[in-house]
Amino acid sequence: MTQPASPSSASAGPIVRLSGLTYHHYGKTAPALTDINVEIKRGSFTLLVGPSGSGKSTLCMLLNGIIPQILGGKLTGTVIVDGKDVSESKVQNMAHSVGLLFQDPEWMFATLQVEDEVAFGPENLRLPPQEIAAQVTKSLEYVGMNHLRKNLVWALSGGQIQKLGLAAVLAMSPEIIVLDEPTANLDPATTHSVHELILRLREEGRTIILVTKDLDEFMAQADHMILLSEGRVLAQGTPRDVISEHGSIMLDLGVWLPDPTEIGLRLKQLGLLKNKAVPITVAEAVIALKDIRFKEISSIKKETIIGEILVRAENVQFGYTRKTKTLHGVSFDINQGEIVAIVGQNGAGKSTLSKMLVGLLKPSHGSLSMFGRKASQWNVQDLANDVALVFQNPEHQFLCDTVHEELAYSLLAQGIVDPGEVEKRVNSMLERLNITDAAETHPFSLSAGSKRRLGVATMLVGGRARLLIVDEPTYGQDRRLTERLMELINNLRSEGITVIMITHDMRLVDAYVDRALVMANGEKIFDGTPSDLFQSPEIIERASLRTTALRRIVDGLRAAGTPVPNGLNIVDSFVAAVAFV
Repeated sequence: MTQPASPSSASAGPIVRLSGLTYHHYGKTAPALTDINVEIKRGSFTLLVGPSGSGKSTLCMLLNGIIPQILGGKLTGTVIVDGKDVSESKVQNMAHSVGLLFQDPEWMFATLQVEDEVAFGPENLRLPPQEIAAQVTKSLEYVGMNHLRKNLVWALSGGQIQKLGLAAVLAMSPEIIVLDEPTANLDPATTHSVHELILRLREEGRTIILVTKDLDEFMAQADHMILLSEGRVLAQGTPRDVISEHGSIMLDLGVWLPDPTEIGLRLKQLGLLKNKAVPITVAEAVIALKDIRFKEISSIKKETIIGEILVRAENVQFGYTRKTKTLHGVSFDINQGEIVAIVGQNGAGKSTLSKMLVGLLKPSHGSLSMFGRKASQWNVQDLANDVALVFQNPEHQFLCDTVHEELAYSLLAQGIVDPGEVEKRVNSMLERLNITDAAETHPFSLSAGSKRRLGVATMLVGGRARLLIVDEPTYGQDRRLTERLMELINNLRSEGITVIMITHDMRLVDAYVDRALVMANGEKIFDGTPSDLFQSPEIIERASLRTTALRRIVDGLRAAGTPVPNGLNIVDSFVAAVAFV
């Protein structure tokens, strides 16, 4: 495995220096960032972590001058990046030094074709044509998209859009690469390839600043970690030092930590592993935990009341053009009250299938029925009363100027017009999804996590849906908010609502769903329980998935001779099964 760069490999002087930085967004009285003092060394790899809404994306946009040059607001203190004062440098001048991949890459796009989009940045930097062509090919090959260079940007899947955004940044060869959740919509295998890419870029001397909740593969390799909460730096240092000194605080804040790290921290809180360092990799966890003993636990079967078949697909096929097929002979049943995950590689047809289930697309061949009605008989407006879809990009479904108005509009569209009832339902939903403070905020100004929760809220506020489809439910969510969202989804299931989740989050699949439908290259290649899926290595590989870190820990412990009970698929159950002897 590639090892982290040694301290001597980075220049002694910082390439980023933030001193006494405080920033207020335009029109806001409360600061988004307060008294930030940070230095980042040239050629280093820094992780920027914190709960949703802690200021991570704001800090990223400060580094290339979008804040304050474009978005305005009030900035005090100094921001020096690659020798330039950001408050006095135009964004186009900062582009030579800083490349930023937005949390939503679509914000970046300016052209129609993949190769044109990657060329757009180098063209604006006025590079020679031959160099531009070479950069486009190199960057697309970096992210595995050279075969899609002639495709239309807007016909790409969510994961492909993220890879295109990364290629567009790489093509400008900036000294500093800032990545805001670059793997949020990527399948696990592609996430692993992005990890390897980041290490390769660091080896080439680039400075990497990464915001991600997928820390499993990054913490052991990063040079530096910055922990943000409510716009303030709570801790900074090497990842091991931050985890060792502030890991419990990170758990309390809801920061997603790798399973090995969370298990180590939880066991230390319970008085175990006293003389051992907190593990941050699966291999370290297996070594640290090999002497742990587990209690005998009884198998608890999850009680699920399954009703009638709501959705039936039989040999469904679909193609956006006559020459290309996105879905090939897909068949499945989904019953009332189930929570089903659709998983698989980027571009496998998952989002296409979800659009078909709400009537936006119709099968070109085969049969698809829902609530006893065939797709050919569906009226999208009538179907909307029974089916709710939260888009992969929720802003595509926002229509109003404030969060409150967005929820109220959803009720009015369903015929709920009594002002008192509207206000009651809106306020209740704002509270349930922790977005009350954003009630008067424009939906487009929300963080990615808050947009996701608002998208869910607009679909559920009327209380009439029988089927909820959520595309990437954990995108932009910290652990605490993910658990709150999943608690809401479980409550919906108890009310008889069926939930389909399209996700790349294998922890979510293992912990919450009844069944997983696995897609690969437009085909359904598996339909069964998460447990059976994770015991099918050929399916995992074919669909570009990976087993969870927790399952790899359990497998490693068993291989080392430690008996581990079955059914420990979440950290809570693993820790609860430890015997204190």
